Amino acid sequence: MVRQYRHGTRDVTLEIPGGLVEQNDNAEKAAHRELFEETGYRASDMILLGSVHPNPAIQNNQCFTFLAKDVSLTGEQHQDEKEDIEVLLRPLVEVPKLIRNGDITHALVLAAFYRFFMEYQDGTIT
Repeated sequence: MVRQYRHGTRDVTLEIPGGLVEQNDNAEKAAHRELFEETGYRASDMILLGSVHPNPAIQNNQCFTFLAKDVSLTGEQHQDEKEDIEVLLRPLVEVPKLIRNGDITHALVLAAFYRFFMEYQDGTIT
């Protein structure tokens, strides 16, 4: 997980790594890139959990969620100029409690965990 300051709420949020799909990317390639840039970790495989439309009333974008499998620390973070991201390792079993306690409030992150727990109800990844 990552903790970073968000200007909109003027607060630090607990999230999962994420970012934009750049012009020469597809969603999976962007997921690999953002994971490494924000955390220094690489995944052997990315599994698409699904996508959501963040605000279809006024936007036509999609947010894709991937499960990063078999991650390993392979380098240092490569943050953008204005990023100040802290990496936090949390056991998956703690996520529901972090959500219940209001530690995770980002709507797209909540949607991502919903997708994950719907697919892997017991939290076991095979």
